[in-house]
Amino acid sequence: MEAELQNLIDDPRFQAYHRELQKPREFNTFDVLQYADYEIRHSNVLAWLLRPAETHGIGAQFLKWFVDHVNGRFAPGDVEPIPPTSFEASNVAVWRERDYVDITVRFTKEKCLIAIENKVGPASSEHAIQIGGYTGKLRRKHEGHTVKSVLLTTSPDGSVKFTDIAHVSWESVHNAIRSCFEDGKSHSRGVGAFVRQYLDLVERWFRPTGGEGFRKLFDDHHSVLQEMRKTWDEDGDNGALRQIPGDLAVYRDALVRLVEESRQNPKELRQAVADCLKRQGCKLHFTHNATQGVYWLNWSDANLADVARRLGCGDFSLSWGMAFAHHEVRARFYLYQTKPEEQDPLDRLKRFMRATPINRHKPDEYPMVESGYGWYRVYDHEILSRDELSDMSRPEVEHEVIRWLMDFMDSSDSECRRIDDYFHCLAFRSDGSEPTRADSLNET
Repeated sequence: MEAELQNLIDDPRFQAYHRELQKPREFNTFDVLQYADYEIRHSNVLAWLLRPAETHGIGAQFLKWFVDHVNGRFAPGDVEPIPPTSFEASNVAVWRERDYVDITVRFTKEKCLIAIENKVGPASSEHAIQIGGYTGKLRRKHEGHTVKSVLLTTSPDGSVKFTDIAHVSWESVHNAIRSCFEDGKSHSRGVGAFVRQYLDLVERWFRPTGGEGFRKLFDDHHSVLQEMRKTWDEDGDNGALRQIPGDLAVYRDALVRLVEESRQNPKELRQAVADCLKRQGCKLHFTHNATQGVYWLNWSDANLADVARRLGCGDFSLSWGMAFAHHEVRARFYLYQTKPEEQDPLDRLKRFMRATPINRHKPDEYPMVESGYGWYRVYDHEILSRDELSDMSRPEVEHEVIRWLMDFMDSSDSECRRIDDYFHCLAFRSDGSEPTRADSLNET
């Protein structure tokens, strides 16, 4: 037991977990504005950094790094690199959301375009199809130009390979931004404070308190955590603490938190909720993300699927969902593009929702946040927090989550009913007929 405990404490992942728990929580503007996961906000910051003449004060430093890094991501001999370019501000144009591309960088003299697709989630093969469509449009629109495609995700550099697409990780971008601003001489105090908060935000995607490294920490030290958890369940807090020698007392809080979090099994919890929804006649969709250590469950009933079809979308384009992790359980509502032909009706639907929000008194209450893989999150609610999960057994968690879900679905004044009613009204036809796809596109 002591040897296994020492191996756990010596594990670099546990050491990082321990350091993370010791950090005091600091003020962050992005958290206050609830922009932490908004893909559009991250694209705005990147576009700002890529413009040499912007107010950041670092000139073309980040742009030069980005071009060099992108060239390094193309397989040698397979794809021609970005040609040598001038980084003078007058030669560089950076566009946002033009031709559906998140960020486009144009080098005027060299007739070269870099199309950047930004995802605040892991890479997938679906992204290559999406980028291919955007790139084709750019090449037709800008004849005689070199067009290079870049996919930016939270997956590590080199973890995915796509033909003619350079994959860049957010971790590399994070490190490059930090390097550009570390001297503190080229920018104002306000810019420095903004960048520090932004880097803290991005760094959360790579911290060890969640995701693949956290899950592997559980798996690699399963036996010692199971033994401590057994003692915890039998003797309570003091029983678990007695297993930690005095010379390791500095790690006591982190060990206790780790044991608490290891009590939960998000995959099993997802299955219990899925079984409950099946009994309600819901159609289910399962996904998981090993990098983030999250298990997702999405569902749609016959009424919601009918509404989606009336709006010109697929059966699963409107769906409720839940995210299960060791440290939280959340409920969400999504828009989802299941097929390429659904892009136009979904784009029209999103524009309508921005102009006519679900709650006009609080228009930001239901923002559309791109979550990757074609999912747009409209609603997000925490069901159980880290602290609550730590205090509850697995059966207690399962009971509480299912109780909450049934109340949420059945209540006449819940946000579930409000959102469902919004889309039902949007798809309503006074004559009772079902509109054609063309009618739906025109109406939304």
